[in-house]
Amino acid sequence: MANQFLNAQEYANSMLLLAKNQLVMGKLVDGQFRNQVTDYNGITISVKKPPRFVNKNDGTMNLAVQDMVVGSTTLTVNQFPKAHVGFGDIESVSSVNELMRTSVMKSAASRIATQIDSYLAGLCLQFNSWVAGGKTGGTGGVNANTGAAPIHAAAEAMSAHTRLMNQGVPNDGEINGVVTFDDAELMRGSLLSSFTPSLNPTALEKVKIPIISEMDWYATQQLPVVTTGTRTQGNGTSTGGQVSGAGQNVNYRNVRTTNTQTLNVTGLGAGATVAAGEVFTIQGCYAWDWRAQQSLPYLQQFTVMSAATADGSGNAALTIKPAIIVQGTNDGTSTDVNTAFGTVDTAPANNAYIQFVGAASAKLRQRTAFHRSAIALVSTRLETPYSGTYAFATDPDTGISIRYWRQSDVSTGTHYHRWDCAFGAAITQESFGTRITGSEV
Repeated sequence: MANQFLNAQEYANSMLLLAKNQLVMGKLVDGQFRNQVTDYNGITISVKKPPRFVNKNDGTMNLAVQDMVVGSTTLTVNQFPKAHVGFGDIESVSSVNELMRTSVMKSAASRIATQIDSYLAGLCLQFNSWVAGGKTGGTGGVNANTGAAPIHAAAEAMSAHTRLMNQGVPNDGEINGVVTFDDAELMRGSLLSSFTPSLNPTALEKVKIPIISEMDWYATQQLPVVTTGTRTQGNGTSTGGQVSGAGQNVNYRNVRTTNTQTLNVTGLGAGATVAAGEVFTIQGCYAWDWRAQQSLPYLQQFTVMSAATADGSGNAALTIKPAIIVQGTNDGTSTDVNTAFGTVDTAPANNAYIQFVGAASAKLRQRTAFHRSAIALVSTRLETPYSGTYAFATDPDTGISIRYWRQSDVSTGTHYHRWDCAFGAAITQESFGTRITGSEV
């Protein structure tokens, strides 16, 4: 029964459902659909960041309007996952049920879902926070020697929730963790051995990893790996790289669209490299709790946004996130904005030592935990084809939009089924996420 096809809308809907069912990261972020036609150069969208309001606790009834600056993040729709198959691969399908069971369709949907999840997971390298081993304090809250250790037990995973609470993340049921399948096996094993049988069934009946510390956990194979540079790791107090020059803090008002800045450092080693996604701390530079208006018990962590190479003297200019914003400092207008968006208690001193997570040239797998609003995912409607048979399908939950297009090429005699998707994503609030350990691979 060759060349018997369902209508185009059924092909679009089926692919969307199959792809959505295989998404992990794509279901955990803030997804939305923009009904805008895009071309393959992409479109740019501005996503607003929420403001912050600070209780000054000055002992007076101050009803003055707080100086407030609203930041934004630029998001470009420039990702185009797709799947193309020949007519013959699914030509004899005559019902939607048959179509949904077809191995070719499942494989094509997996390709689209994998591309979306992989891209979103890679964005998590912009999270500067990193916890491990159940710790939230110490030198950056990580294993200072290797930055690596699998998540062996639920107690270790709980450190992520603690860190996110310290960073002011809403505890509203929208926080999720993403780990490897090996981690998931160990975490489930720790739950089985740590709780009495009567308490197990309720949690372990869930398809996902059981709820740990008010968070849902999921396993995926799409987590990225950071290969650290050849830079000197340092111990944070007497060896390694150093801050080159005092007063390198900035004002939030000036960096509100990127929350990045350049930090000049020295002592990395002649010609040493620093990889994008690496994390480091600065001696004496503690994280700031903008709600309680007090220092947190751990050093602020910074992530390197783009790869850098030191010169012959070991000097380099690192682009980092978050920007070094000192609470209480005046930005030329007021102290309100830097107080609300402060990231550190004090500016780094000249020659303050820095310490990187992980030894030089180490491969570190990145697990993450984040609030849904930390990542914005925007999908848009692709152009309407000028020929052939086509249809569009959009998921109201994730915002993902699929275009189905069926056509033959008269010059070659080739026949195609084609599914395309256009999306973009960006970190909108890096403080709403954290990395968790990073096993060596």
